[in-house]
Amino acid sequence: MKVKFHLLMTCLSALFMMSCNSEDKAIRRMCEEIHENYPLATLQDVYKTCYQDFFGAEHLMNDTAAARQYIHYELEQCRDTDLSLMPKREPTGFRHRFVRINFSNIVEGELTEEQLVMMFIGAAGKDNAFSDNWLGEWQKIERIALEVNPYWEEPELQSELMKAAEGKHAVRHSEAFRNNYNPHYRIVRN
Repeated sequence: MKVKFHLLMTCLSALFMMSCNSEDKAIRRMCEEIHENYPLATLQDVYKTCYQDFFGAEHLMNDTAAARQYIHYELEQCRDTDLSLMPKREPTGFRHRFVRINFSNIVEGELTEEQLVMMFIGAAGKDNAFSDNWLGEWQKIERIALEVNPYWEEPELQSELMKAAEGKHAVRHSEAFRNNYNPHYRIVRN
């Protein structure tokens, strides 16, 4: 009986270690892709995509009518903007639970504004959180992100992001990201 229990515990430990290792690899791969696709991104942009993946869009959804109006407003504001600096569809975070849908899909007629509104509403307003431990998740992501790109190290920003993670707060894209990549999108379920 003791041998079977020990064998079971060894197998469970091995499975746990393998799952941690694959999660670390997924985080690393995500950070490498961000660094490659958005060389001017900061650690704040890593936080944003991972936050989106962890929580979904419920932090944006208090009022569906207001969400509809804001999407319309933002779409009108970005019609003369180069939306090709970001992909038409891009997964969030490293789990890819949600997808960023670029407004270029509407401008180019691939989606209607109403379709995007409905997909966004369908993905928001629910308890989409992956777990209760966003702070622990962010600490792991930050550690791996700084291994991938040591230039992302900014003690003041890191402190701000840690405080945001403690309070489970969202952040905006960094100013460098906004100025260089024109992010106009909504997240929807993958």
